[in-house]
Amino acid sequence: MRRAVVICEGQTEEAFISQVLAPAFYAQGLQLQGITVGTSPGRKGGALSYGRLRPAVRNALANSAVVAVSTLIDFYKLDTGFPNHVAAMAQPNLASRLQSLEAAFHADIVALTGCSPQRFIPYIQPHEFEALLFSDLGALTGIEAGWAASLQPLSMVRAAVATPEDINQGHATKPSAQLETWLQAPGYRKLRHGPIAAEKIGLSRMALECPHFSGWLAKLRAL
Repeated sequence: MRRAVVICEGQTEEAFISQVLAPAFYAQGLQLQGITVGTSPGRKGGALSYGRLRPAVRNALANSAVVAVSTLIDFYKLDTGFPNHVAAMAQPNLASRLQSLEAAFHADIVALTGCSPQRFIPYIQPHEFEALLFSDLGALTGIEAGWAASLQPLSMVRAAVATPEDINQGHATKPSAQLETWLQAPGYRKLRHGPIAAEKIGLSRMALECPHFSGWLAKLRAL
């Protein structure tokens, strides 16, 4: 059994790895382990600076038993300390910004560690993990009895963009903010509802709706 590590933005992403991604890839002969980096003394997840992410990736790659290391971090409020951040953000569209950021991230880690380029797979989620949940709003709003009335307004949010990954990074309009606004009684709780919704929606549907995410899954499958 081959083993790969995914360094996560926070606890929700780590739960997504363990509850959704890991079982799917285990059947293909790959053991995925999600880990969350400490962001301050006694605290993990959220506001992940490049200064903390970089040594975490280095340390994971130092384990020769790990075939590859990847990341699952949000494009929303991405730390400006990321390599090539200024030039990447000047790119004309989301796809080129992500490509520029991930390429520079990859080059920096390979230079830092001297690892084989194939062992590091950088992934930045546009714009947040919650974008994936817009892949099937019927499944999402079916989780809690009080959420059915939110299907129409959330569907309007989804219909306004080409893919769920294009739902923007404004403070009040980012994917998680939209869910917190419209999903009431009970309200959307990231760690509680996120992995459950992702499991209900399924990787195939998320890959169909979210091209950047689909590309990441293909790279993991190639392992």
